[in-house]
Amino acid sequence: MIKNVQEFNRLFQLYQKDNRFNLYINDYPKNEFAIQFYSDEIEDLNLEYVDSTTNSVRKIQDYRAKLNDYFRPEELITLEVISISGYFRRYDFYFYTNEKTFIFNFIHRDFLSQLIDILLSELDCNFISRLKTELLINLEYE
Repeated sequence: MIKNVQEFNRLFQLYQKDNRFNLYINDYPKNEFAIQFYSDEIEDLNLEYVDSTTNSVRKIQDYRAKLNDYFRPEELITLEVISISGYFRRYDFYFYTNEKTFIFNFIHRDFLSQLIDILLSELDCNFISRLKTELLINLEYE
């Protein structure tokens, strides 16, 4: 996904409001998100996707669900997610998509580093540390 710091700075933007953070990620693959949080419970799940078997748009609205209630792991690799939103009680933050931007809202300070680790899990840990530093350097306040 991320090849260098300049690309990271172009794609990731962190905002702070009081003791919480909002993370905006441009062009983050929505199916990657689904893979990373496949077995986590999501409250107020709203998912719009293209059903590959019928090539039609489907919607899922569920008060409390896991993505594994609806999909098998191998389906997520090619899942074409149009939009997704919800709330993770376990992690205490909201998320939603706005066209090509993935937005994580009201992230608690204690979970921010862990969230970055999850989102960038395919990268080298030293590079992730460098990117976290870069994210904090470019922090903006709301």
